[in-house]
Formats: sequence, C-alpha cells, structure tokens
Amino acid sequence: YIGNNPNPKDKARDSLEVTPDKFEAQMEYLSASGYTPISLDTLYAIFTNQTGRPAKAVVLTFDDGYIDFYTTAFPILKRYNFHTVSFIPTGLIGGGYYMNWDQIKEIQNSGLVTFEAHTVTHSNLASLNYAAALKQMVDSKNMLASQTGYPVNFIAYPYGINNNSVQSAAKDAGFIGGLGTWFGKSSGMGMNMPRIKVSGFWSISEFA
Repeated sequence: YIGNNPNPKDKARDSLEVTPDKFEAQMEYLSASGYTPISLDTLYAIFTNQTGRPAKAVVLTFDDGYIDFYTTAFPILKRYNFHTVSFIPTGLIGGGYYMNWDQIKEIQNSGLVTFEAHTVTHSNLASLNYAAALKQMVDSKNMLASQTGYPVNFIAYPYGINNNSVQSAAKDAGFIGGLGTWFGKSSGMGMNMPRIKVSGFWSISEFA
C-alpha cells in the first residue's frame, strides 16, 4: 500500500504500507541520487547484452493492483517521470480495494507503467499442485496480455512464496523471469529473483 492505514488495529498492514509523505521522500532521494528506474524487460535486455546499463538502474515494483497505486503512488511517480512495474492479480481487478481495467489502461497509456502477472486470485502457488499453479499463471498471463496488448514476461509470486515446482510451472507458462521477496541484488535473469521489500517503518536513511 501507498497510503495511511485506515484501521489502526491492522498491525500487519503497517509493515506493508508506506505513507504518501515517506514515499514522496523516497522518490525524491532516488531522483536526487541519480537512480534510473527501468522496466523488467529493460533489465532482461541489459542482462542479455541487448542494451547498455543506465546509471544506477533500479526496478520499482508494486504488488496487488490496489486502488492507492492509481490515486496516490502513480501521481508521485509521474512527477519524477519514473518507470515502474505493477503486478496484477487479474481475478481481483475491479473489486473494492483494487484498480479497474480502465484505470490500468489509463496509467499504461502514460508509458511509465508496465503491468506484469501476479496470478488470478493471489493464491499461494506452493500450496497448489502443479496443474493448478500452472493454470493460475497461464490464465493471468493471457488475461493481462489481452488487456494491455503486450507480452507479459514476468511474474511476482504471491507472498514471495515459491519452490522448484512453482518455478518449473512459471517457465512452462512462458515467463522469462519470476520474482520473490528475498533481500539481494539481481545479477542475472532467473525464476526466483530477489526483491527488497520496503518497510513502512524505515526512515529515509534506512531506505537509502
């Protein structure tokens, strides 16, 4: 979430949320420090030597397609002309807390956001059998591609949870990269790439 917690009793949300003022400060830090936000397709092109590496390349990713990405995060990202990646659970789009397809297409038309897969129902893929996990990934990939009009090449595993079977299914679904939520820097493409989960509790110095 990029927003203020509407329910103080929801302590779990506090760690998954960055307030708008903190998010603005983080984007200002990246801009002032010379970082270049890129898409995952550009990252792939860098790793496969199809394009050069920009200064301080970083991939900004957001999961779940919540409405606050549209109302709060995107206007800030747009001010800095920052590209970002939004992972969408296609079966939840249009529900109460989520963006709808018109909003997704509006953001996509800016050229600043690439939408990638996050399954259909945000299922824990490692808890499913191979066929069910594959269906979650294939169906989400196809739906997203039909809505956005471009190939969907990457998936973020819900909750960051995956295993060898899930990674094999992701390959069979046609993805060229899969993302978890473990701390590290990417040195090449893979089916369990690291992502640094930004805590809502971090100060700007901890973010830096």
